[in-house]
Amino acid sequence: MASISTRTKKDGSKSYMVRWRDKKTKTAQGLTVATLTEAETLKRLLDANGQSFEIAQHAILTNEKRPPTVGEVIQEHIDLLVRPSSGTVKTYQTMLDLHIRPVVGHVPVDKLDYRVIAHWVKSMMAKGKAPKTIHNIHGLISASMNTAEMLGYISRNPCRGVQLPNIEKAEDEAMFLTHAEYRLIMEGMGERYKAFTDFLVMTGTRFGEATALTVADVDLLSKPPTARINKAWKRDGQNQFYVGPTKTGAGKRTIGLNPALVELLIPLVASRPGKDLVFTTPTGGRIVHKLYWADYWVPAVRTAQAMGLTKSPRIHDLRHTHASWLIQDGVPLFTISRRLGHASTKTTEQVYGHLMPEALQVSADATERSVTAFQRL
Repeated sequence: MASISTRTKKDGSKSYMVRWRDKKTKTAQGLTVATLTEAETLKRLLDANGQSFEIAQHAILTNEKRPPTVGEVIQEHIDLLVRPSSGTVKTYQTMLDLHIRPVVGHVPVDKLDYRVIAHWVKSMMAKGKAPKTIHNIHGLISASMNTAEMLGYISRNPCRGVQLPNIEKAEDEAMFLTHAEYRLIMEGMGERYKAFTDFLVMTGTRFGEATALTVADVDLLSKPPTARINKAWKRDGQNQFYVGPTKTGAGKRTIGLNPALVELLIPLVASRPGKDLVFTTPTGGRIVHKLYWADYWVPAVRTAQAMGLTKSPRIHDLRHTHASWLIQDGVPLFTISRRLGHASTKTTEQVYGHLMPEALQVSADATERSVTAFQRL
């Protein structure tokens, strides 16, 4: 059987070597191709035709006369990604294999149109897939069709203008804690992670960002003291964690630290190497979300509920709580958006806009003036 080996070039890109034994000459042969799709196609044809390169080559040339399928184009798009993380490749491959190939993967790419994509969207909704999931997979299809457009397979990306399910979250999906409610939770929080939990609610950082914070990222001597949020924990293709970029480009940001938080951070960063994590487990390792949630967050919430808390907040609701406290204090929406690392103020407004009493009052006052004006007519 033919085999495939991967070669990594100096620039980080990859090529693929297909090796087989010629059935006539009985000698080892090899051919380097640019993409994994080409390599797998050649291997499949060689194995199906007794390792005859002539027959395989003829089949490839014949196949090239027909337009590629949607599945083939998306696979080629994945293979052409420039230096993607293994986690990204695995995610895209899973999307393709589970949610695209079985439904529209066989469709010739030049036959992919609004009707076909609308059918795919409806099939995903019928399976009960979340709107966010449908948006993410549609994003992969659309990006692949952009690649298909650049490669000359199609003249226009058919994903443009396709209606997708609404992903705007209902207001009650984001839970906000009052200062008193947060204090109830902290009364049941284990001493080891009190400072870490306070950091989450006082900065609005995501869990993966806060747990990736290093001593070098914190500057307590600047005016004002700051923390640089420029990385987060990610999961690779083997489900192993590594430090990578923030969720979005806007996620890289510098946030100001309030005096109370500075006091909490001083003993955590003093006389420690810059590469050390600020917040760690007792053994100095990464704080694992699942363990923190099960061993500290849930017990603290249950203790608070026994003392009168009526809500069941998630860890991520500390981020929402931070934003709500800023809004209540009159901080502008743009400033909040930058502090949270949102890609745009639209995201901030969709989640927190209803909490802005001043804006609500301005709208109500304007409506009242209009009503008063036409009632006088």
